[in-house]
Amino acid sequence: MIFRHALKILGKFLITLIIICPFLISGIYGFVFGDFPIWSTLMLLGFGGILGIIGFYLTLTAVFPTPQLLNEEEQLMIRHPSMRPAYARLIMSVPFVGISIYLFAFTMSPYVYPFIVFLIGSFMFFKGITRYLRNLHVTYIVTDRRVIKIFKFFMLHTDEIPVSRVISISENRSFFEMLTGRGSVVVASGIGSMQTIKMEEIDDPGPVAQTLRGQLPSLSGT
Repeated sequence: MIFRHALKILGKFLITLIIICPFLISGIYGFVFGDFPIWSTLMLLGFGGILGIIGFYLTLTAVFPTPQLLNEEEQLMIRHPSMRPAYARLIMSVPFVGISIYLFAFTMSPYVYPFIVFLIGSFMFFKGITRYLRNLHVTYIVTDRRVIKIFKFFMLHTDEIPVSRVISISENRSFFEMLTGRGSVVVASGIGSMQTIKMEEIDDPGPVAQTLRGQLPSLSGT
């Protein structure tokens, strides 16, 4: 068990390292060979360093406490958001960054064109990395009495909805969820974000929704 947990943490460390390597390598290349302006070199090194520190720290803190169950309460399933939608965003940002580098280094195009393309790629990359870091710290738990969302990011935050108060269960899929074969399950006990738990980007959302529907008093006969 400890060995498996250590391998999982090591794998997340490697993913963080892969993500920050392009920034560090580009910054070191520009610093050594002087092909980039000094401000861009410092920006690449600084961004890569800060991103690496945050990523490594958040990887270490991505350990979720098991919620204390009530007497005779049964845990039915536990889910973590899939990383594939985040990876899809990161992969889709690569062509934009590559095109911007090509336009900047190998063409005579005005700087505004590679800059705009780079901004588009950077935005998609930023969305992917923030989604990846967020998903590291989210856990969804379904019991026969509660639906629980646990979020740990420098502090622990828990949302839960008693099954007896659930009034609607729905499934939806965003573009990146459809692209990667994932989905979301939305559980609501009323109107408003405070009364809604959205299980985003999870594997096999259908069985999760079906399990929840089976717990509803009107469907389960309790």
